[in-house]
Amino acid sequence: MVLIGIKLKAVFFYYVQSLPLSHHKDEKVNITTTLRKNPLFRNIDPNALQSLIKECHVKKLEKGHELFSMGEHAHSLYIIMDGWIKLFRVSRSGEEAVIHIFGPGESFAEAAVFSENQIYPVNAQAIEESEVLGIPRSFFVNKIKEDSNFALTMLGTIAARQNFLVHHMEQLTTRSASQRIGYFLLRFCQESHDKNGQMVVTLPYDKSIISTRLNIKPETFSRSLSTLREHGIITNGRQVTITSIDKLTEYCDLQKSEKLC
Repeated sequence: MVLIGIKLKAVFFYYVQSLPLSHHKDEKVNITTTLRKNPLFRNIDPNALQSLIKECHVKKLEKGHELFSMGEHAHSLYIIMDGWIKLFRVSRSGEEAVIHIFGPGESFAEAAVFSENQIYPVNAQAIEESEVLGIPRSFFVNKIKEDSNFALTMLGTIAARQNFLVHHMEQLTTRSASQRIGYFLLRFCQESHDKNGQMVVTLPYDKSIISTRLNIKPETFSRSLSTLREHGIITNGRQVTITSIDKLTEYCDLQKSEKLC
């Protein structure tokens, strides 16, 4: 009886952690905002957006829990609502190779979902407590069949994402460590709730997460972050405030059209 009770609790826990959106009506505003901010869905029409919301499912992950494993069927792509997700592989010798780290607002697993094999080529794990929005492959298949304009929109956004990845690689190879950090802060900043209208970024608990993503040594991160003070950055624990978007954008050698906040 005790074993049955444990199993039932486990099933209940999983069910609560991965409910379809219809069970979370109070979250629809957050879901809509998340979708609209993501390049994949920024330009879809309102009717398609409502259809998409009905298909989405929210999943909460504790730190260290896996979202999917390498070799599993790729049934959904994901957008991070909160937290950080690590994509990685494990070699035969047991060594972990981090492929990429994604943060709030970013999507991943598109290639796996749209590929012919439909297999996740990597593992996905929550680096800290996270919340992700899952979007099933079936939504895209059905929508593309009934709406050719939607297909063209998807092609355009995927092309734009490819351009972003090229730009990201440029950032890693041609910018200094402090410029990479500045670019990172501009990408993940959100408007502050105070009256000053400043932008803030809440950093992960583990700063090595950022170091891995930006390809810099962990000990370099704090030193480089301090050099950004003269470029409009104020740090307070995990929270970083950007007092001047223009000043930081100029320092990072970005065009005004490339402002990310």
